[in-house]
Amino acid sequence: MNKFYSTLAAIAVLTSGNILAQDAAALTNSLDATSAFDCSYDVKDADNTILLNGSSATQIFTACTDGKLLEVSLDIKGLNDRGTYTVEVRSMNGEILNLASFKKEQVLDGKVVLPMETHVKSGARYILNVTAETGYDLSLRSKQGPMGTLTIDGTPYRGQLAGQFGFKTVNATTLANDEGRVAYGGDDSITPLNKSANGLCNTEVYNHTGRIVTTGESIVQTFTACSNGFLSQTSVQIQHIDADFVGRLFIKDPHNTVLLSQEVTARNVRDGVLVVPMNIKVREGFTYKIGVKSIYETRLAVQANNKPADALGTCTFNGTELETNLCFSALVRENQNDDDPSTFIESTLKVIAFPNPFENELGIRIDGIEEGKVIVQLIDFTGNVLRADLINIDPDNKVITFNTDDIDEVGFYSLRVVHGDKVTHTTVIKH
Repeated sequence: MNKFYSTLAAIAVLTSGNILAQDAAALTNSLDATSAFDCSYDVKDADNTILLNGSSATQIFTACTDGKLLEVSLDIKGLNDRGTYTVEVRSMNGEILNLASFKKEQVLDGKVVLPMETHVKSGARYILNVTAETGYDLSLRSKQGPMGTLTIDGTPYRGQLAGQFGFKTVNATTLANDEGRVAYGGDDSITPLNKSANGLCNTEVYNHTGRIVTTGESIVQTFTACSNGFLSQTSVQIQHIDADFVGRLFIKDPHNTVLLSQEVTARNVRDGVLVVPMNIKVREGFTYKIGVKSIYETRLAVQANNKPADALGTCTFNGTELETNLCFSALVRENQNDDDPSTFIESTLKVIAFPNPFENELGIRIDGIEEGKVIVQLIDFTGNVLRADLINIDPDNKVITFNTDDIDEVGFYSLRVVHGDKVTHTTVIKH
């Protein structure tokens, strides 16, 4: 039985693309193979279908024993003939613990079975991340249920992925859940709210203990502004970046409105740090978000710190909250002229969008200024700028029109108008 199972494991390693379990083909030689699993977690009776294409489904699951996750099976509705699909097992710190891939020929009777070799602890939570490259459809089955464990491209989804997680009990003394993780350093120093005499304050997490890898998923970190003023620079510590990397960094306010969305490449990284200058009004004590993601399937690994004493906010991977913080810095230039927070971020701009909801055309009327240039941007809620125009406003020209024929996705968008240091956002809906 052991010999037979070991042969199957070896074949599965070669066919599934599991690059972290290459040395695990003989694991059953030291295990009792009379039973496939000592315990398993099953989600059956699927009643929904999730379509992925250039996107990811992220599912939290809980280990039912001290030992190893030996197998993951997923219920598949359909997939592209030529696509290769990636499945990751991650810790709640975002660390990749195991990685597998599959193709259509590995799907039998609506299921794909992937061998794993992941050390787990009973009761601990882990992340399963399933990704389909752009241009290749993957339809996963799910069972409707409460929100809280599944996100699709960062958006909470009501239910769970249908399939099975199979576990084997192993003597706890032989396990090392922190394999491959950088050990804590002896330096506990951190300067979250360090105000200096030159009118600057900095919110910062550094002294990394691990990393978070992304090939398209968003990594988002919250932080609290340390002063009324202008967020003048954010930086993210980088562990690895592809030479052809293309990505996006975005800033969101407490209402989840996009304040900045900027394309970044490997050229923006110097000495292991991605630095983006900006000039965004912020209010002391309010919570903002820094987000970074790769696009075009390029790979990015950012530094992270999982020491609770160093945490300055929350960090999410594809919408799933991690037990770690991004290593980042948010530098605020203190406002010297207006310290009244009740009026600090008020804008005299008034923007009216019509019709709202819109279909093929969006009209925008801008009041509050008699003349001058304004920047108008239409932004989706992943931070992508879909339209951008520099408009010269005068008493006879206060209305502009965006053609939206090529915007296919229905849902919510942010209309951002910038005039000097005044910024306003209006939520619009695509029918």
